[in-house]
Amino acid sequence: MEEEKRLGVYVHIPFCASKCGYCDFCSLANQDKLMNPYQDALLLQMQESFPRLRDYLLDSVYFGGGTPSYYGADRLCELLREIKATDRLLKSSEITVECNPDSMHRRELRRLRQEGVNRISIGAQSANDDILRLIGRRHSWRQVVAGVQRARQAGFRNISLDLIYGLPSQTKEDWADTLEKAVALKPTHLSCYGL
Repeated sequence: MEEEKRLGVYVHIPFCASKCGYCDFCSLANQDKLMNPYQDALLLQMQESFPRLRDYLLDSVYFGGGTPSYYGADRLCELLREIKATDRLLKSSEITVECNPDSMHRRELRRLRQEGVNRISIGAQSANDDILRLIGRRHSWRQVVAGVQRARQAGFRNISLDLIYGLPSQTKEDWADTLEKAVALKPTHLSCYGL
């Protein structure tokens, strides 16, 4: 019998509380009024597209953005249930939600974990609060630490931190400090991106 093919699904959530100056991704700040129509369109797109997945097993689902944590657990869980309804999602699938530290709330994280999300990717970017402000981030390093703690308390064991190097005014010492502080949080994974 031929082995079934595997596929990953990426769901783009373009909504953010604010737009960071360096961000080249499709993201919309202050457009919350579009969230419900976007959700309806995503669900419709899934219902139309998913019948084509019958020859595939889904080994990963990634909710990226934008800021999926800002979009809210209720909407993300509804989308995940639609994906589960295909009966193509493996029990071992990695299911990731990108989060910004300022929109990581205990109740929402618990809800995501209960629905089957098993990986959180936190947009930390830098441990230097001055640099975070300079690039338009809404959070502090203290909020990153709190976000990691909340994710662990919600039951997440697979936690990734996104970091950026080459930021304006960032020195080698700043970057080394960011790496040291990030490693001290004992994430499962670090993603380091050059600006």
